[in-house]
Amino acid sequence: MSGTPLSTPLKIVVFIGSVRNYRMADRVCSYIKAVITKSGMEPVIIDPATLPFEILKTPLHFYRNPAEAPQWLRETNELIKEADGFVLLSPEYNYTLSPALTNMIDHFPPRSFRHKPTGIVTYSRGNYGGIASGLAALPFMLELGMVNIPTGVTIPTVHQTLNENGETNEEQIIQKVDQLVNELKWYAEALKDGKTRCPPPS
Repeated sequence: MSGTPLSTPLKIVVFIGSVRNYRMADRVCSYIKAVITKSGMEPVIIDPATLPFEILKTPLHFYRNPAEAPQWLRETNELIKEADGFVLLSPEYNYTLSPALTNMIDHFPPRSFRHKPTGIVTYSRGNYGGIASGLAALPFMLELGMVNIPTGVTIPTVHQTLNENGETNEEQIIQKVDQLVNELKWYAEALKDGKTRCPPPS
């Protein structure tokens, strides 16, 4: 990489994976958003608690006429298509991904996600930081054609690790999130440059 700044900042969509009351997702998202912004990229938050996602009946790509799909669904898909990379934020429910996350993402066609780098951040109130949900995310991402970056982040005892403002003094968490965001930026720049020189197969 030449290190030459891009004319516009890279856009990173952050998918929040919880709709539960008293969720810790807001703390995690605030911290991740701040680190992404500090890196010079632009975070775009997609939150199933603020959009009318219901139990999936008709994903966007199942509409015979896409213009008949709800406007909010089409607009959210455009945000996903315009993204240069993704971060999945997931708690661990019963040793797997949260249904809110999978239900949300399944509303959109795989081609909207394909060939884009993705980082996984999991968290829990327990000591293992939702590691099982991170493992469950891998085949899910693979099926969508996402590019899994090497670094993942697990945040144990999240209610103590991050305060209500999404701040932490835990050096290990700070280092791991910085590493994830730096890798995400490197992959996003490399893939964006590569797609310009050689468009990926459809």
